[in-house]
Amino acid sequence: MDLVSENLVRSFGSRRVVGPLSFRVGPGRVLGVAGPNGSGKTTLVKILAGLLRPSSGHAFLEGDGLRRAPRDASEQIGWVAPDLALYGELTAAENIVFFAKLHGRRADRGWVDETIARVGLDPKRVEKTPLGALSTGQRQRIKLAFATLHEPAVLLLDEPSSNLDEAGRAVVARVVKMQRERGLAVVASNDPGDLALADERVTL
Repeated sequence: MDLVSENLVRSFGSRRVVGPLSFRVGPGRVLGVAGPNGSGKTTLVKILAGLLRPSSGHAFLEGDGLRRAPRDASEQIGWVAPDLALYGELTAAENIVFFAKLHGRRADRGWVDETIARVGLDPKRVEKTPLGALSTGQRQRIKLAFATLHEPAVLLLDEPSSNLDEAGRAVVARVVKMQRERGLAVVASNDPGDLALADERVTL
């Protein structure tokens, strides 16, 4: 499955924020989206996730002779962003179970613990702590677990290393490596370490 942007433009009023922008990302590839704060990276990621509509042009997933708009292919997309909000009053495990069920996946204890451990957290140490009481770095790791729990074909990472230490950055690199094996990824960031994970780059 490919992720495609064709002459994509997004404006707010008379101000153009993104575009025109065209690219194609295929399986096993990672696209980096670079640019300073305010350049439109987050807006682009939200369009690719189906959360915003472009003002003109198109974004779509293409595979098996079919084209699908991101909003019609949410089961194929995982998304991490600074403003992604999970349920702070629930524990990490409770969040994982809740969203897994929304995706129609079974979520037994072993699978949940494995999902949390995959992002470098000890399930036992966080099992009784509400998500809102965890550190910002720990919450960022749980966002990565959330975005990948349904094994999406397309993974969209907006500033993925935000609030992470070196160990956390290694988790991001590992998540991107795993994503290459099942699909593709887009990494939007102004962090050189994040962008180093990409095969190619567009600059906004």
